[in-house]
Amino acid sequence: MKIAKQRLLNHISQKFDPYSIIFNPLTANSGLSPELLQDLDLAELLQASAQLVATRTFDRARKLLSLCNQSASATGTPVQKIVYYFADALQHRIDREMGKMLFTGEEDIEVYSIEMEEFIMDLEPAEFAKRPLYAYRQATKFTGIQAILDCTITAKRVHLIDLAIKSGSHWTTFMQVVADLDKCPLEHLKISAVGRSKRMMEDVGRRLSAFAAETLVNVSFCFKTVVSDLKNLKSDSFDVEADEVVAFYSDTILWTMLAWPNELESMMEVIRSLDPCIMVVIEAVANTNLPKFIDSFDESLIHFSAVADCFDVYHKGVAISGGFYIQKIIRNMITYHGEETVPRYGNLKVWRDLFSRFHMVETELSHSSLCQASLLFELPKFRGFCTFELDGKWLVISWKGTPIISASAWKFH
Repeated sequence: MKIAKQRLLNHISQKFDPYSIIFNPLTANSGLSPELLQDLDLAELLQASAQLVATRTFDRARKLLSLCNQSASATGTPVQKIVYYFADALQHRIDREMGKMLFTGEEDIEVYSIEMEEFIMDLEPAEFAKRPLYAYRQATKFTGIQAILDCTITAKRVHLIDLAIKSGSHWTTFMQVVADLDKCPLEHLKISAVGRSKRMMEDVGRRLSAFAAETLVNVSFCFKTVVSDLKNLKSDSFDVEADEVVAFYSDTILWTMLAWPNELESMMEVIRSLDPCIMVVIEAVANTNLPKFIDSFDESLIHFSAVADCFDVYHKGVAISGGFYIQKIIRNMITYHGEETVPRYGNLKVWRDLFSRFHMVETELSHSSLCQASLLFELPKFRGFCTFELDGKWLVISWKGTPIISASAWKFH
C-alpha cells in the first residue's frame, strides 16, 4: 500500500489527474511477480479512487471502484481483501455524499457496537486452538496481565474489572500465574465483566469459574456481570468492597468512546471513584479522525492492511474477523468521516492527552513482561514480522514496521 501510494503521489505531482492512473499501469518489465503486479495495480486504483472521492469527483471515482471490484475479493490475498473492504466503504461514502444514504445518528452506531461486541465474544477459544494467536495479541495480553499482577501480588482480596472481557482467556493466564506462585496471600478473586450481552458474559463466567475451581487452591472465586454500555456506567454497579484491591483492564474498547467525549469523561470519573491500583489500556495505534478525509483514509488503510496481512500469515483461509469485524469498522470510519458520533481510533498522543485530563500517569511496565515480548518475537514463527519498542513507558508493537497496537499501564493521582 505504501509503494502504491508513493507511485500515485508521483503521478499526481506531474499534474496528472488521479483518474489517469489507469493509463499508467505497472508492467512485467518492472521485475515484479504477476501476483504482486496485480496487487500493486489494485492498491493504486483504490487510492486513486479515494483521492477522487476527497475532491468529490464521484463519477470518476465510481469508475475506478468498478475496476477495483473486478479483482478485489473478501477471500483473496490480503491486498485484495483490504481493497474489497475499502472500495465498499468508499462506495457507501459516495452514496451518502450524493444523498442516497442518510445518516441516522447514534442508533446506527449503537446497533453496530452491539453487533461487534457479540461477534467478538462469540469467538470460542477453541476456534484458534490449533493456530498461533497473533503475536502482538499474545504480547499485549502478557504485558497487561503482568502489570496487574505486579500491583496486586500482595493483596488478599482482588477485584478485577474488565471493560471488554471477550473470551476471558487472559484471566486464565492470570489465575495460572497466581497458582504457580510459591507463596501468594490471595484469598478471594472477583472478576466483574462489563458489556451488553448478559448471556455471553455468563458463558465466559462459567468457563472462568470452572478453571478457577481446578486451578486456584484455597482461593474463593466470584464472577459478576455488569450489563451496561460504557456510556452509562455507574460506580455502584460493581459492588466494590472496602478491603478489595481494584484493577481495571481495558482491551481495545475505549476507542469506541472517543466519539462521545462527555460520556467518556463520565466513565473515567466512575473508574477514578473506585480508586484502582492500576488501569491497563490496550488500543490500536492509528489516528483515523484527522480533519482531512484523505489523511484519515490513508491512516486507516495502512493500519488495516497490516492487520489483514498478519491475519493472512497466521490464519490463512479462515474467514472469521476479516469478513465481519474489519469490514464493519472500515465502513463506519470511511463512510461517516466527519460525523461527531462515529467511533474512531486514536494514536498515542490522543490517549496521552485524554488521560492527562484525568490526572493519570503512565507507569513502568515490568522488565519480565518486556522480556517475554522479546522472547516471543524471536520465535521462528514470529521473527521478522513483529517488533516492539517503548514510547515513553508505552509498549508499541509493529507488524512489518507498521505500528498497530499498544499496551500501557496507568495510575490515578
